[in-house]
Amino acid sequence: MRPPVISVVMATFNHSAYVAQAITSVLQQRGVDFEFLIADDGSSDSTPAVVESFDDARIRFFSHGVNRGACIVTNELIEQAKGEFIALINSDDYWCDEGKLAYQLDILRQNPGLGATFGRARFVDRQGSEIKKSRLSFGSVFDQENRTQGEWLRFFLEHGNCICHPTMLIRRKCYEELGGYSNNLRQLPDFDMWVRLVKRYPIHISERALINFRVVPGENVSSQTVTNSIRTMNEHYLIADTFFEGVTDQLLKAGFPDMLRCSDIPTSTHLDIEKVLLLFVPNRAMGKAYKMIGIVKLGHLLASSAHREVLADAYGIDGNWYQAEMGKLDVLRPKYLAMISEKTIGVRRALKRFLKRDDY
Repeated sequence: MRPPVISVVMATFNHSAYVAQAITSVLQQRGVDFEFLIADDGSSDSTPAVVESFDDARIRFFSHGVNRGACIVTNELIEQAKGEFIALINSDDYWCDEGKLAYQLDILRQNPGLGATFGRARFVDRQGSEIKKSRLSFGSVFDQENRTQGEWLRFFLEHGNCICHPTMLIRRKCYEELGGYSNNLRQLPDFDMWVRLVKRYPIHISERALINFRVVPGENVSSQTVTNSIRTMNEHYLIADTFFEGVTDQLLKAGFPDMLRCSDIPTSTHLDIEKVLLLFVPNRAMGKAYKMIGIVKLGHLLASSAHREVLADAYGIDGNWYQAEMGKLDVLRPKYLAMISEKTIGVRRALKRFLKRDDY
Protein backbone atom coordinates (compact mmCIF):
# COMPACT_ATOMS: atom_id res chain seq x y z
CA MET A 1 0.00 0.00 0.00
CA ARG A 2 1.41 3.34 -1.07
CA PRO A 3 1.88 6.03 1.60
CA PRO A 4 -0.33 9.13 1.39
CA VAL A 5 1.05 12.15 -0.45
CA ILE A 6 0.22 14.54 2.40
CA SER A 7 0.05 14.12 6.17
CA VAL A 8 -2.16 16.65 7.96
CA VAL A 9 -1.30 17.04 11.65
CA MET A 10 -3.34 18.66 14.40
CA ALA A 11 -2.74 18.94 18.15
CA THR A 12 -5.90 19.55 20.18
CA PHE A 13 -6.46 20.98 23.65
CA ASN A 14 -9.77 22.07 25.17
CA HIS A 15 -11.34 23.07 21.86
CA SER A 16 -14.54 21.05 22.00
CA ALA A 17 -16.50 24.01 20.62
CA TYR A 18 -14.32 24.36 17.53
CA VAL A 19 -12.53 21.09 16.76
CA ALA A 20 -15.37 19.53 14.74
CA GLN A 21 -15.25 22.44 12.29
CA ALA A 22 -11.48 22.10 11.99
CA ILE A 23 -11.72 18.35 11.30
CA THR A 24 -14.53 18.79 8.78
CA SER A 25 -12.53 21.37 6.81
CA VAL A 26 -9.72 18.82 6.45
CA LEU A 27 -11.90 15.85 5.53
CA GLN A 28 -13.59 17.94 2.82
CA GLN A 29 -10.32 18.38 0.92
CA ARG A 30 -10.56 17.13 -2.66
CA GLY A 31 -8.16 16.04 -5.37
CA VAL A 32 -5.34 14.83 -3.12
CA ASP A 33 -4.45 11.70 -1.13
CA PHE A 34 -3.87 12.46 2.55
CA GLU A 35 -3.85 11.05 6.06
CA PHE A 36 -5.02 13.01 9.10
CA LEU A 37 -3.08 12.63 12.36
CA ILE A 38 -4.73 14.11 15.45
CA ALA A 39 -3.44 14.07 19.03
CA ASP A 40 -5.23 15.39 22.10
CA ASP A 41 -2.89 16.97 24.61
CA GLY A 42 -4.72 16.14 27.84
CA SER A 43 -7.93 18.10 27.32
CA SER A 44 -10.23 18.48 30.34
CA ASP A 45 -13.33 19.10 28.20
CA SER A 46 -15.06 16.86 25.65
CA THR A 47 -12.54 17.44 22.84
CA PRO A 48 -11.44 13.76 22.68
CA ALA A 49 -15.06 12.59 22.42
CA VAL A 50 -15.73 15.04 19.58
CA VAL A 51 -12.70 13.77 17.67
CA GLU A 52 -13.67 10.13 18.23
CA SER A 53 -17.16 10.82 16.84
CA PHE A 54 -15.66 11.11 13.35
CA ASP A 55 -15.59 7.81 11.49
CA ASP A 56 -13.07 8.20 8.68
CA ALA A 57 -10.29 5.78 7.71
CA ARG A 58 -7.91 8.66 7.03
CA ILE A 59 -7.91 9.72 10.69
CA ARG A 60 -5.38 8.39 13.19
CA PHE A 61 -6.17 9.65 16.68
CA PHE A 62 -3.83 9.64 19.68
CA SER A 63 -5.35 10.62 23.02
CA HIS A 64 -3.05 11.63 25.87
CA GLY A 65 -4.18 12.07 29.45
CA VAL A 66 -1.48 14.56 30.43
CA ASN A 67 -0.91 18.02 28.98
CA ARG A 68 2.72 18.19 27.79
CA GLY A 69 2.71 21.07 25.32
CA ALA A 70 1.59 21.58 21.72
CA CYS A 71 5.13 21.42 20.31
CA ILE A 72 5.86 18.04 21.89
CA VAL A 73 2.61 16.60 20.53
CA THR A 74 3.09 18.16 17.10
CA ASN A 75 6.65 16.83 16.85
CA GLU A 76 5.39 13.34 17.68
CA LEU A 77 2.75 13.57 14.97
CA ILE A 78 5.34 14.68 12.42
CA GLU A 79 7.49 11.68 13.34
CA GLN A 80 4.45 9.44 12.74
CA ALA A 81 3.64 11.08 9.41
CA LYS A 82 4.02 9.01 6.25
CA GLY A 83 3.41 11.68 3.64
CA GLU A 84 6.01 13.41 1.49
CA PHE A 85 4.41 16.73 2.47
CA ILE A 86 3.02 17.93 5.80
CA ALA A 87 0.21 20.38 6.51
CA LEU A 88 -0.70 21.70 9.94
CA ILE A 89 -3.99 23.02 11.26
CA ASN A 90 -4.89 24.42 14.69
CA SER A 91 -7.89 22.84 16.37
CA ASP A 92 -9.73 26.16 16.68
CA ASP A 93 -9.21 27.22 13.04
CA TYR A 94 -10.62 25.80 9.80
CA TRP A 95 -9.51 25.87 6.18
CA CYS A 96 -11.29 28.19 3.76
CA ASP A 97 -12.18 25.76 0.98
CA GLU A 98 -11.92 22.16 -0.16
CA GLY A 99 -9.13 22.88 -2.66
CA LYS A 100 -6.54 24.16 -0.18
CA LEU A 101 -4.26 21.10 -0.18
CA ALA A 102 -4.49 20.42 -3.93
CA TYR A 103 -3.69 24.06 -4.70
CA GLN A 104 -0.59 24.08 -2.51
CA LEU A 105 0.57 20.65 -3.64
CA ASP A 106 0.60 21.92 -7.21
CA ILE A 107 2.77 24.88 -6.16
CA LEU A 108 5.39 22.62 -4.56
CA ARG A 109 5.29 20.12 -7.42
CA GLN A 110 5.83 22.91 -9.94
CA ASN A 111 8.65 24.43 -7.86
CA PRO A 112 10.82 21.58 -6.52
CA GLY A 113 13.34 23.99 -4.97
CA LEU A 114 10.79 25.45 -2.55
CA GLY A 115 10.81 24.20 1.02
CA ALA A 116 7.27 25.31 1.88
CA THR A 117 4.33 27.37 0.73
CA PHE A 118 1.98 29.50 2.82
CA GLY A 119 -1.04 31.73 2.33
CA ARG A 120 -3.06 34.52 3.84
CA ALA A 121 -5.73 34.42 6.52
CA ARG A 122 -9.36 35.36 6.94
CA PHE A 123 -10.11 36.29 10.57
CA VAL A 124 -13.23 34.99 12.33
CA ASP A 125 -14.73 35.25 15.81
CA ARG A 126 -16.05 32.53 18.15
CA GLN A 127 -19.12 31.98 15.97
CA GLY A 128 -17.15 31.93 12.72
CA SER A 129 -18.30 35.39 11.59
CA GLU A 130 -15.68 37.31 9.67
CA ILE A 131 -13.71 40.03 11.43
CA LYS A 132 -12.54 42.75 9.06
CA LYS A 133 -8.78 43.13 9.00
CA SER A 134 -9.14 46.86 9.55
CA ARG A 135 -10.57 46.13 13.02
CA LEU A 136 -7.47 44.26 14.13
CA SER A 137 -4.11 45.83 14.94
CA PHE A 138 -2.45 42.79 13.33
CA GLY A 139 -4.99 42.42 10.51
CA SER A 140 -2.50 42.70 7.64
CA VAL A 141 0.44 40.88 9.28
CA PHE A 142 0.08 37.80 7.05
CA ASP A 143 -0.37 39.79 3.81
CA GLN A 144 3.24 39.42 2.77
CA GLU A 145 4.97 39.58 -0.60
CA ASN A 146 7.45 36.97 -1.73
CA ARG A 147 11.10 37.55 -0.86
CA THR A 148 14.47 35.92 -1.36
CA GLN A 149 15.97 33.92 1.51
CA GLY A 150 18.25 36.80 2.47
CA GLU A 151 15.40 39.30 2.30
CA TRP A 152 13.25 37.06 4.51
CA LEU A 153 16.02 36.80 7.07
CA ARG A 154 16.29 40.57 7.22
CA PHE A 155 12.52 41.02 7.42
CA PHE A 156 12.38 38.56 10.32
CA LEU A 157 15.16 40.45 12.12
CA GLU A 158 13.43 43.79 11.71
CA HIS A 159 9.75 42.83 12.06
CA GLY A 160 9.43 39.41 13.67
CA ASN A 161 6.85 36.78 12.78
CA CYS A 162 4.57 37.40 9.81
CA ILE A 163 3.79 33.94 8.38
CA CYS A 164 0.53 32.13 9.08
CA HIS A 165 1.45 28.70 10.44
CA PRO A 166 -1.85 26.85 9.75
CA THR A 167 -1.70 27.79 6.04
CA MET A 168 1.51 25.80 5.60
CA LEU A 169 2.32 22.92 3.28
CA ILE A 170 5.95 21.89 3.80
CA ARG A 171 8.17 19.10 2.57
CA ARG A 172 8.69 16.51 5.29
CA LYS A 173 12.41 16.50 4.55
CA CYS A 174 12.59 20.07 5.89
CA TYR A 175 11.66 18.82 9.36
CA GLU A 176 14.10 15.94 9.00
CA GLU A 177 16.91 18.40 8.26
CA LEU A 178 15.94 21.22 10.63
CA GLY A 179 14.51 19.31 13.58
CA GLY A 180 11.17 19.92 15.26
CA TYR A 181 9.52 22.75 17.16
CA SER A 182 10.95 23.88 20.50
CA ASN A 183 8.55 23.30 23.38
CA ASN A 184 10.50 25.92 25.36
CA LEU A 185 8.70 28.47 23.20
CA ARG A 186 4.97 29.18 23.56
CA GLN A 187 4.46 32.33 21.49
CA LEU A 188 7.05 31.88 18.75
CA PRO A 189 7.88 28.21 18.04
CA ASP A 190 6.72 28.69 14.45
CA PHE A 191 8.82 31.85 14.01
CA ASP A 192 11.87 29.98 15.28
CA MET A 193 11.14 27.33 12.63
CA TRP A 194 10.79 29.90 9.82
CA VAL A 195 14.14 31.48 10.71
CA ARG A 196 15.76 28.05 10.46
CA LEU A 197 13.84 27.24 7.29
CA VAL A 198 14.81 30.27 5.19
CA LYS A 199 18.49 29.65 5.88
CA ARG A 200 18.14 26.41 3.89
CA TYR A 201 15.21 26.84 1.52
CA PRO A 202 13.29 29.51 -0.39
CA ILE A 203 9.61 29.73 0.59
CA HIS A 204 6.47 30.91 -1.17
CA ILE A 205 3.58 33.07 0.05
CA SER A 206 0.29 32.91 -1.86
CA GLU A 207 -2.08 35.86 -2.11
CA ARG A 208 -4.96 33.43 -1.56
CA ALA A 209 -6.66 33.23 1.85
CA LEU A 210 -6.34 29.62 3.02
CA ILE A 211 -7.38 29.63 6.69
CA ASN A 212 -10.22 30.94 8.79
CA PHE A 213 -8.07 32.11 11.69
CA ARG A 214 -10.13 32.32 14.85
CA VAL A 215 -9.54 35.31 17.12
CA VAL A 216 -10.70 34.70 20.69
CA PRO A 217 -9.32 37.49 22.95
CA GLY A 218 -7.78 36.16 26.13
CA GLU A 219 -7.90 32.54 24.98
CA ASN A 220 -5.67 32.20 21.90
CA VAL A 221 -1.93 31.80 22.39
CA SER A 222 -1.61 34.78 20.04
CA SER A 223 -3.92 36.99 22.16
CA GLN A 224 -2.32 40.32 23.02
CA THR A 225 -2.29 39.95 26.80
CA VAL A 226 0.41 41.42 29.06
CA THR A 227 1.75 37.94 29.85
CA ASN A 228 1.92 36.99 26.18
CA SER A 229 3.63 40.28 25.29
CA ILE A 230 6.29 39.78 27.96
CA ARG A 231 6.83 36.18 26.94
CA THR A 232 7.08 37.18 23.26
CA MET A 233 9.97 39.54 24.00
CA ASN A 234 11.73 36.92 26.11
CA GLU A 235 11.31 34.36 23.35
CA HIS A 236 12.75 36.80 20.82
CA TYR A 237 15.79 37.03 23.10
CA LEU A 238 16.19 33.23 22.97
CA ILE A 239 15.72 33.12 19.20
CA ALA A 240 18.25 35.92 18.71
CA ASP A 241 20.92 33.69 20.23
CA THR A 242 20.89 31.42 17.15
CA PHE A 243 19.36 33.82 14.61
CA PHE A 244 22.52 34.06 12.47
CA GLU A 245 23.80 30.56 13.24
CA GLY A 246 24.75 28.80 10.00
CA VAL A 247 24.18 31.90 7.84
CA THR A 248 26.68 32.01 4.97
CA ASP A 249 28.46 35.11 3.74
CA GLN A 250 26.43 34.94 0.49
CA LEU A 251 23.14 34.93 2.41
CA LEU A 252 24.30 37.78 4.63
CA LYS A 253 25.34 39.87 1.62
CA ALA A 254 22.03 39.17 -0.10
CA GLY A 255 19.91 40.22 2.86
CA PHE A 256 21.93 42.97 4.54
CA PRO A 257 24.12 44.65 1.86
CA ASP A 258 23.57 48.17 3.23
CA MET A 259 24.07 47.19 6.86
CA LEU A 260 27.42 45.40 6.70
CA ARG A 261 30.47 47.23 8.04
CA CYS A 262 32.79 45.29 5.73
CA SER A 263 30.87 44.54 2.54
CA ASP A 264 33.27 41.98 1.05
CA ILE A 265 33.51 39.81 4.22
CA PRO A 266 37.00 38.49 3.37
CA THR A 267 37.35 35.89 6.15
CA SER A 268 35.29 33.72 8.49
CA THR A 269 36.44 35.98 11.33
CA HIS A 270 34.88 38.97 9.58
CA LEU A 271 31.72 36.92 9.03
CA ASP A 272 31.46 36.17 12.76
CA ILE A 273 31.85 39.86 13.56
CA GLU A 274 29.33 41.07 10.96
CA LYS A 275 26.66 38.72 12.31
CA VAL A 276 27.12 40.00 15.86
CA LEU A 277 27.14 43.66 14.85
CA LEU A 278 23.79 43.22 13.07
CA LEU A 279 22.32 42.45 16.48
CA PHE A 280 23.27 46.00 17.56
CA VAL A 281 21.19 47.65 14.84
CA PRO A 282 18.27 49.56 16.46
CA ASN A 283 15.18 47.36 16.29
CA ARG A 284 11.83 48.97 17.03
CA ALA A 285 9.86 45.73 16.82
CA MET A 286 12.07 43.65 19.10
CA GLY A 287 13.19 46.34 21.51
CA LYS A 288 16.44 45.56 23.27
CA ALA A 289 16.27 41.75 23.14
CA TYR A 290 18.58 41.35 20.16
CA LYS A 291 21.08 43.92 21.39
CA MET A 292 21.34 42.05 24.70
CA ILE A 293 22.39 38.94 22.80
CA GLY A 294 24.78 41.11 20.78
CA ILE A 295 26.45 42.30 23.99
CA VAL A 296 26.98 38.69 25.12
CA LYS A 297 28.29 37.51 21.75
CA LEU A 298 30.59 40.49 21.26
CA GLY A 299 32.07 39.83 24.68
CA HIS A 300 32.97 36.33 23.52
CA LEU A 301 34.56 37.69 20.34
CA LEU A 302 36.64 40.18 22.31
CA ALA A 303 37.92 37.26 24.39
CA SER A 304 39.29 35.68 21.20
CA SER A 305 42.68 37.08 20.16
CA ALA A 306 41.98 36.54 16.45
CA HIS A 307 38.61 38.30 16.60
CA ARG A 308 39.89 41.02 18.93
CA GLU A 309 42.60 42.00 16.46
CA VAL A 310 40.19 42.23 13.51
CA LEU A 311 37.64 44.10 15.62
CA ALA A 312 40.23 46.74 16.45
CA ASP A 313 41.85 47.02 13.03
CA ALA A 314 38.84 46.73 10.71
CA TYR A 315 35.98 47.96 12.88
CA GLY A 316 37.50 50.28 15.47
CA ILE A 317 35.94 48.24 18.26
CA ASP A 318 37.81 47.53 21.48
CA GLY A 319 37.16 47.19 25.19
CA ASN A 320 36.39 50.90 25.56
CA TRP A 321 33.78 50.77 22.80
CA TYR A 322 32.26 47.69 24.42
CA GLN A 323 32.10 49.31 27.85
CA ALA A 324 30.44 52.38 26.36
CA GLU A 325 27.73 50.20 24.76
CA MET A 326 27.24 48.43 28.08
CA GLY A 327 26.45 51.81 29.62
CA LYS A 328 23.72 52.52 27.07
CA LEU A 329 21.70 49.31 27.25
CA ASP A 330 19.40 49.76 30.24
CA VAL A 331 17.62 46.42 30.66
CA LEU A 332 18.69 44.83 33.92
CA ARG A 333 18.42 47.85 36.22
CA PRO A 334 15.50 47.37 38.66
CA LYS A 335 12.54 49.61 37.84
CA TYR A 336 12.46 51.29 41.24
CA LEU A 337 16.12 52.37 40.84
CA ALA A 338 15.36 53.71 37.38
CA MET A 339 12.44 55.71 38.80
CA ILE A 340 14.60 57.13 41.60
CA SER A 341 17.29 58.06 39.10
CA GLU A 342 14.81 59.83 36.83
CA LYS A 343 13.31 61.75 39.76
CA THR A 344 16.78 62.77 40.97
CA ILE A 345 17.69 64.04 37.54
CA GLY A 346 14.41 65.95 37.40
CA VAL A 347 15.05 67.59 40.76
CA ARG A 348 18.57 68.58 39.75
CA ARG A 349 17.33 70.15 36.51
CA ALA A 350 14.60 72.07 38.33
CA LEU A 351 17.09 73.35 40.93
CA LYS A 352 19.50 74.38 38.20
CA ARG A 353 16.77 76.36 36.43
CA PHE A 354 15.78 77.97 39.74
CA LEU A 355 19.34 79.05 40.55
CA LYS A 356 19.58 80.79 37.18
CA ARG A 357 16.57 83.01 37.91
CA ASP A 358 17.41 86.70 37.77
CA ASP A 359 15.58 87.47 41.03
CA TYR A 360 17.40 84.90 43.14
